[in-house]
Amino acid sequence: MRTLTPALLRHHAGAKSYWRGLTYRDSVVDLVVRSRHVDATVVGADAYRVSLAWEDTHLAGSCSCPYGAQGFFCKHCVAVGLVLLDRGLTVPAPDAEDAELRARLGELEHAELVELLYERACADRALYDAVMRVRG
Repeated sequence: MRTLTPALLRHHAGAKSYWRGLTYRDSVVDLVVRSRHVDATVVGADAYRVSLAWEDTHLAGSCSCPYGAQGFFCKHCVAVGLVLLDRGLTVPAPDAEDAELRARLGELEHAELVELLYERACADRALYDAVMRVRG
């Protein structure tokens, strides 16, 4: 089930980071709910980039702060989640239509698309296999 709640944020962050995140809600700026994820900046000792997204039924958070860079769900992720809840928003479902991405891809030149896809497919075996299966 994909429901953003304070309890879920506390579960992912732990008690200490959750309570610290409560104090950072006013530091959340540039909050943007995208088609499949949420991006924000949280200003603390520095300006940290935060992203929240669902991975299947698991809430995933990433942050550019030192603690978040180690893979932890930090106080900045908590703050962004709490601001979403305060505003009556949530993290979009991972299978939502990504109209923004589709539109941006439509704006790219053919050569740019080929190069972008080539670079990603070289690094991602599943994408490579998918591309090789496509019949044009």
